[in-house]
Amino acid sequence: MIASTSARARERFAGLEANTWLVSHSMGAPPLAAREALLRYHAQWADGGPEGAWPKWLDEARTIADGIGAIVGAPAGSVALAPNVSVLQSALASALDLRTAERNEIVYEALQFPSLGYVWTAWERAGARTVRVPTDDGRTIPTERICAAITERTAVVLLSHAYYQSGVVIDVPTIVGRAHELGALVVLDAYQTTGVYPYDVVALDLDVVVGGSHKWLCGGPGCGWIYVRPAFTERFRPLVTGWFAHKEPFAFAPPPIDYATDQLRWATGTPTIPGYLVAKAGHDLIREIGVPAIREHNVRLTTRLTQAALERGWRVSTPHESSKRTGWVGIDVPEAERILHELIARRIYVDHRPGCGLRVGPHFYTTDEELDRFLSALDELTTSR
Repeated sequence: MIASTSARARERFAGLEANTWLVSHSMGAPPLAAREALLRYHAQWADGGPEGAWPKWLDEARTIADGIGAIVGAPAGSVALAPNVSVLQSALASALDLRTAERNEIVYEALQFPSLGYVWTAWERAGARTVRVPTDDGRTIPTERICAAITERTAVVLLSHAYYQSGVVIDVPTIVGRAHELGALVVLDAYQTTGVYPYDVVALDLDVVVGGSHKWLCGGPGCGWIYVRPAFTERFRPLVTGWFAHKEPFAFAPPPIDYATDQLRWATGTPTIPGYLVAKAGHDLIREIGVPAIREHNVRLTTRLTQAALERGWRVSTPHESSKRTGWVGIDVPEAERILHELIARRIYVDHRPGCGLRVGPHFYTTDEELDRFLSALDELTTSR
């Protein structure tokens, strides 16, 4: 069923007839409807003026947030949008009182995406004490090591659902159980998994989840998002804020801010409406096909890639067992950086990370023929050096 769905879905993307798009772990292919959304945005701006355009844009932003929520199992009204995850992490950090030594530790993995580490270590100037859980191999961190780093002084446990260097998916339930046992808040960065790896924020008992749209969600940059457990909605009062976080932003009330009583309290200044509107096209496709079906298709293709690479004697830096990896395969070959540029010149899009090799990420629109094209090109390029 996914094969026929995939074939029909290809017609709804730009450029797939000319490009072999195997880089959805970095940026998904552009839906044609994203272009239509930009044109509609421009028309609303031009024809309706600010008084006509803003109500439509804000209503659609709420719909987009709930659409993301539907992908990850979040209740309506529990997801808010932002330009990016770094802004959201800064807002979250600013909502915590980290000045007390009784609970001011931020536990995070050494394999966490650097931007989040930058944010939380910067809050050391405001009293935070960061605890970086080390890795032995640059690819994995033992679950028990993360759990052991969590103490009664831990305020936040910051987790990456899957590591961007290795594609390894972590054991979320075990770590969440330990964190909650000790009264710590769990913040999951699901940027690497949302749209290709099924999960449910409620079933996982998560407190906060953040992600973005430009990877597996095929939504382009400029549309980050945050889920906060509904029971915690009014618990946080971010210092990183702005007029759109006010309960009535268009009342233009003087300070102090009267925070919105819903997830809009995570807003800051004027929102990046074009980024939100463009992202919806990708989100709609993910919901239409369904993440379980996307996962099934992806596992078949990534398993085929893994086997083909091992048969050729290439090192596969991602887990060989599909249940332990997210949606891409790392293939390390000699002169991988040079080969990357050769592949791009042939309009075969993958990317490269040091210590990992070529990262190859098929999505629901990827065909077996495209994998054959990639493998044939890689065969040629690795023997012609």
